[in-house]
Amino acid sequence: MNLVDYGFTPTMYLSNDTLQDNYIPARVTAVHKARYALVCEHGECFGRLKSSNYFNEGSEEFPTTGDFVLINYNFSGDGQILKTLPRKSKFVRSDFSGHAAGYVKTILEQVIAANFDFVFILSSLNQDFKVNRIMRYLTQARQSGGHPVVILTKADLSPDYSMLLADVQKAAPNVPVHAVSSHTGFGQIRYLHIHVGR
Repeated sequence: MNLVDYGFTPTMYLSNDTLQDNYIPARVTAVHKARYALVCEHGECFGRLKSSNYFNEGSEEFPTTGDFVLINYNFSGDGQILKTLPRKSKFVRSDFSGHAAGYVKTILEQVIAANFDFVFILSSLNQDFKVNRIMRYLTQARQSGGHPVVILTKADLSPDYSMLLADVQKAAPNVPVHAVSSHTGFGQIRYLHIHVGR
């Protein structure tokens, strides 16, 4: 299996990485509490974090879905995850913690996805449609490092979806915006498969 097909490039290694022969790159495909589903040159496998690298005095960032990591592959069981490689994009959920009455506040960031190229923002063309909501999502998408694409769904429910589509295009002139309907098959789904997906 070629990890390049999953988006890996050798430049993801840090310059100070000291690689051993038994350390190989892998991509996280799912997180199951303390166990990680991975894909590497040997195919699909599982791994667990090396405690000294991630806990106590460890300085590694906890991997999430989409991350590339270095592992010590184990042919007979779970491999060992040694390092989280640098991310090109990430989605972060922020949690606020602190003391009452406006004293010290801490923002805790939890990375929930990493290393993606595109961010699809889906919004239904129903009565709850709001351009301002889409703009808030676009702000988050741009901060993530991915390229946003807006998909306006349920075009069959809107008698004149073209006006709503134009409103979004005016508010976000450099963002691709597509109206689609899964009910009627209308839309540029083929365009998206060819130019965005694989």
